[in-house]
Amino acid sequence: MRRAEQSFLLAGAAGIVLCALGASLDAKAMSGAWLAAAIFALSLPLGALTILMVHGLTGGRWGEAVRQPLRTIAATLPLGLVFLVPVLTRPGLVFPWVEADAAKLPEMVLQKLAYLNVPFFLLRFVVCSAIWLVLTWVVLGSTNAPANSNDGNGKKFALGLILHALAVSVFAIDWMLSIEPEFTSTVYALCEAAAEVVGAMALAILVLAASRALQLMPGGEEEVALSEDLANMLLGFVLAWIYLTFMQWLVVWGGDLPDEIHWYIARATDGWQYLLWLLIVFHFAALAASLSHRLKRRRNGLVWLASVALAGHFADVFWRIRPPLFSGGLLALWHDVAAAIAQTGLWLALFLFLLRRPDRIVWWKREAAHG
Repeated sequence: MRRAEQSFLLAGAAGIVLCALGASLDAKAMSGAWLAAAIFALSLPLGALTILMVHGLTGGRWGEAVRQPLRTIAATLPLGLVFLVPVLTRPGLVFPWVEADAAKLPEMVLQKLAYLNVPFFLLRFVVCSAIWLVLTWVVLGSTNAPANSNDGNGKKFALGLILHALAVSVFAIDWMLSIEPEFTSTVYALCEAAAEVVGAMALAILVLAASRALQLMPGGEEEVALSEDLANMLLGFVLAWIYLTFMQWLVVWGGDLPDEIHWYIARATDGWQYLLWLLIVFHFAALAASLSHRLKRRRNGLVWLASVALAGHFADVFWRIRPPLFSGGLLALWHDVAAAIAQTGLWLALFLFLLRRPDRIVWWKREAAHG
């Protein structure tokens, strides 16, 4: 695993060099590609935090099984936040309201400028980051105990979920919706939260299935394998995402809202319709696979199901974020490849290190205790 860590670290370093070259050639294109990759990288630990807190309130064998992979994913949150910092150096490259001429902005956007201004934007990002870092510290410390010992943490997790929901809502508005400030959606933050949970759960299942024969372990009910419980939980998360995204589309299309409809048109033309169909295929395949009793009781089937769900989550993030920031043909996608190599390499290097050394996840609590 150490060799893998070193390989991913080198790949990440090479990707950083490529991104620096891309920024020197076309800073706007590189910033858009970097932002999409950064949002995906951050979505995984945010989703892991959600699942850990929900399981802390509800309990269940499924959560006990994936707790350690989820804790490892959540521990990468600081790196995900760091990935967003380069965008803040020149926010005008991705957020049109930063350097726009107020006289040329639509009336709807002008009314949002009291909220969409750089100082307030930075303040909100700092507050959200502080909330997530504190929640990560609390959740990782509270879930470090043996299974079935989360008693007394119910109020802590309930308050954490409330703060987490508020932070995700602000983050979704600031870093995603404000890319196209004409678009308005009251359910977008819920769609983002559901997508984060799908990605984190899928990755946790992949990690767990790679090291343990889940189909041989007992689930929550008699004659039910643990793999079935995990697949059913993933199915529930995928269904929640499908319902929320479909309802957003239905309200926009049924209400004949021009600005909101344009958001969908931009993502269903100029080649993006193929990614949309791929996104639909991924989630339909995950949904169909989750209904197969035989598939859920096989390790290969569970790995395939989780892989498809994770790929669908990536396609979803890329489809939502990239179109308004993309210009050029297929060759312009090399910016996205460079950003993916850089961030994926660094993220996986940290993830594998924490997976190999779980004792380092809560080192600050241990050192505080010794002090």
